[in-house]
Amino acid sequence: MSASGAVICRGLLFGIRAGAIPAGICAVLWAAIALAGLSGEPLDSTFEKPVAGLVAVLGSLAVGAALGLVTGAVLALAPSRMLGSALVRGLACFVVGTASAAGEVVVMDVSSEGGYGPVVVAVLAMPVVGAVTAARSRSIAAPRLGGGAVVGGAEAGTGPGRGTGSSAGRSAGSGSGTVR
Repeated sequence: MSASGAVICRGLLFGIRAGAIPAGICAVLWAAIALAGLSGEPLDSTFEKPVAGLVAVLGSLAVGAALGLVTGAVLALAPSRMLGSALVRGLACFVVGTASAAGEVVVMDVSSEGGYGPVVVAVLAMPVVGAVTAARSRSIAAPRLGGGAVVGGAEAGTGPGRGTGSSAGRSAGSGSGTVR
């Protein structure tokens, strides 16, 4: 697989994980409201309807997958100079993540039939999604970055017990990595 294909796959995996968070929250809320509705009293919630719960869960997963694909595609097609600059790469991913999170606002609007609560929460989460996307941009773009790329979510050569060079035996836990 080429480096660009690997970046797109990493982006998709990130997006599915990111979409699973609101999908899981919606699934738990839908199940709780459905179980509370068994008491016989109407709760006046749109999540009482199975279709609304299904739209919220599957829609959140679809938005997450789209977020990941777009982020991966942007990082796969970006010039290497852009990938080398953490600020530019992070800013681009912040914009892509925030704009893609607007899909979650639409999903919450449709599933809650215009309810203010879920829509406001989705709008407030948009910059958070952008910030998380920007923070994960290095690990998503790792196959294209090469040498000092991400290994298991952390930079190579950092972490507890991993010194480098001549200081490896003297100071366990003093990883040496550069922040990009």
